[in-house]
Amino acid sequence: MNSDRVDEVAALREQKQKDRAAEDQAREAKMLADEKSHKANMERIAKKMARIAAGGNSSVEEALVEEPVAEKEKPAPAPAKKKAAVKSPPTQPKAKSKAKPKAKPKAKPKAKRPVNKK
Repeated sequence: MNSDRVDEVAALREQKQKDRAAEDQAREAKMLADEKSHKANMERIAKKMARIAAGGNSSVEEALVEEPVAEKEKPAPAPAKKKAAVKSPPTQPKAKSKAKPKAKPKAKPKAKRPVNKK
C-alpha cells in the first residue's frame, strides 16, 4: 500500500515537471510573438517619422486636404410607439410611526416582610 503511494507521488512529480516545461515553452512563444509585433510597430513608426522628416505629404494629410464629403440628410426618426401602461397593484400608504406611548406609572415597591429568625 505504501509503495502505491510512492508511485503516485512520483507520477505527480513527473507530470508537474512536464506542465512546467509546457508553460515555459508557451511563455517563450508569447514573448517571441510580442517581440515580433513590437519590432513591426517600431518599423512602421520609423517609416512615418522618416516621411514626416522628409516633409512629404502623408496619405492622411492628403485625405484631409481633399474635398470634404457632403453630409447626407438624416431621415426623420419614426414616431415612437406608445406602450400600454402597466398598472401596478395599489399600495397602501405607509403607516406613520406613532410617538412612544407614555410610560405607565411604576407601582410602588411593596414593603419587605420581616424575616422570622428562629
